[in-house]
Amino acid sequence: MKENDKLKGFLIKRFLLILVFVASSEVLINIFYNQIVYPWLAGTMKINIFMTRVNAGESLTTFCKGILWILGHGLAGAIPFGIGRQLGSFVDDWAGKHIVSQLMSQTAQMNGREQQIYFAGVVAVLLLLMLGLLLPYVLSAIWFSRMVTRKVVELEQEEQLKREEYDRRRNLLLSDVAHDLKTPMTTVTGYASALAGGQVAETEKQQEYLQMIYNKSMQMSGLITLLFEYVKLDSEGFALKKKRENITEILRESVAALYTDFEAKNMEVEVFLPEEPIYSCVDRVQFQRAINNLLNNAIKHNPFETEVGIIMKAEEDCVEIRICDNGVLISKETADYIFDPFVMGDESRTNKGGSGLGLSIVQKIISMHGGVIQLRQDLEGDYKKAFIIKMKIEEE
Repeated sequence: MKENDKLKGFLIKRFLLILVFVASSEVLINIFYNQIVYPWLAGTMKINIFMTRVNAGESLTTFCKGILWILGHGLAGAIPFGIGRQLGSFVDDWAGKHIVSQLMSQTAQMNGREQQIYFAGVVAVLLLLMLGLLLPYVLSAIWFSRMVTRKVVELEQEEQLKREEYDRRRNLLLSDVAHDLKTPMTTVTGYASALAGGQVAETEKQQEYLQMIYNKSMQMSGLITLLFEYVKLDSEGFALKKKRENITEILRESVAALYTDFEAKNMEVEVFLPEEPIYSCVDRVQFQRAINNLLNNAIKHNPFETEVGIIMKAEEDCVEIRICDNGVLISKETADYIFDPFVMGDESRTNKGGSGLGLSIVQKIISMHGGVIQLRQDLEGDYKKAFIIKMKIEEE
């Protein structure tokens, strides 16, 4: 759709430019004809049947009939059987007699040789005048077709680059999924093999191995669930079920649901939400999933006793939501691509069990709601970094 709009805008602008060119050319050609061509024809060539000074109506009639006479004979020659001859006779009767009468009045005092030269000159002048009038349109058509061809090629190249980038990112995503599934699978396989082979005799050790197998299985299950959500959001036919919701209440519910997780890491949570409800048109399930992903991200990737802030405020016709913390800053290399799938630091991926899909899902959900999300790490005050969401407010 964007490519179609871009091409449509390009065609409209160029077509208007062509119209300006044709109109300007017509003005200049008319000036050139009236000031130079016609005086030269009358003074030098002694041809004045096309002179506007003689009789404007008669000149125009002669000129138009002359063009149609030439075109009619050309078409008659291309038509087989008697139809071509009939068309030629009709053209002669309709236009030829008028032209001949005009020419005869101009050549009455000339001898045969002079008449031949004069007739040849009139035909040549007629052809040149016709070409001169058609020239702006021919040039405009060539110019316009070349511009459109170049633009289409440019759009095709852009589309090809997008397809190549999509394929590259898809292959990278599949590679990362395989990597993130292989690591826990190796652990599960190793522990299961040891238990199945009777290599672990102690009951306490067996229980430890079983717990590790369970943990790694849940890690893989979580990754598959996230991958399913990511693919579902990008799949054809998926649509949000949006309606007017109190997003203040959604934020309160999300914070309350994860309160025990914050307590487990001894994190101090500060919530600054307006007392009055703020409404926006959202899919409650998907929007809450985005908020939960941001809160889980703050819990998972920050150390113990990190301070976390959830701040929301209305600004004219939009609402701003900040998920802030004073924990570990994200490196610039990672921050530039933080919302791309599987973009994480190696330490987060290997040691903290991260999938790298959570923030990409957040970005997709917020974008589908018509909002924007960004990472800021230049904050002043108690918090070092914040994920900032901006969305439109739904009025009564």
